[in-house]
Amino acid sequence: MDMNGSYGSIISKIFPKVKISIDRFHIIQQMNRALNTQRIKTMKSLNRNDSEEIKDYRKLKKYWKTLLKNNKTIDYTSYKQFPLFNKKLLTESDVLDHLLSIDTTLKESYEIYQELLYHYDKRDHKAFFATIKNLPRTIDEQFKKSICYLIKHKTSIKHSFLYPYSNGKIEGKNNLIKVIKRIAFGFRTFRTLKMRIFIQQDLFTIIK
Repeated sequence: MDMNGSYGSIISKIFPKVKISIDRFHIIQQMNRALNTQRIKTMKSLNRNDSEEIKDYRKLKKYWKTLLKNNKTIDYTSYKQFPLFNKKLLTESDVLDHLLSIDTTLKESYEIYQELLYHYDKRDHKAFFATIKNLPRTIDEQFKKSICYLIKHKTSIKHSFLYPYSNGKIEGKNNLIKVIKRIAFGFRTFRTLKMRIFIQQDLFTIIK
């Protein structure tokens, strides 16, 4: 399940011996939100009347996905031109280094974020929560609050590290249905929507 507290309380009453597991997607989502909020806070602190700071503002806005990427997926070897960098040949890691040089608080939050991702990938829940409990005092309070929220669901997150279960496929199907509804601008009946979903999933065949 996700981190909705009301769900957990209801499930525990209905199934007293249940072991609740927070889906791993929601753990990463919470961490992403924390760092993304820190990025936006850094952007707002820049002076947009200053010619140099407005450039950094635009770079932080454009390359937000680079900050959220796992370090092990960052490209350190391929050189190319990145928009907003004066047509210089840079690697993705060069772009990341520049973003982190803009603000020390953002860099500190980024390093914590990457450390948590590392322990997450290793499925090491002890090191994961030890990192959260030992956050440096200099860390931004809003970022700290968002990350420490995970402690509230410590047992359920621990289960997600220990057990292989995930509702990722269900989340994917749910998103697919939303996309089908959106691109179709709605359906007149539920039966028509259901048929369209089945056809898209190759559960029905259209005979010409």
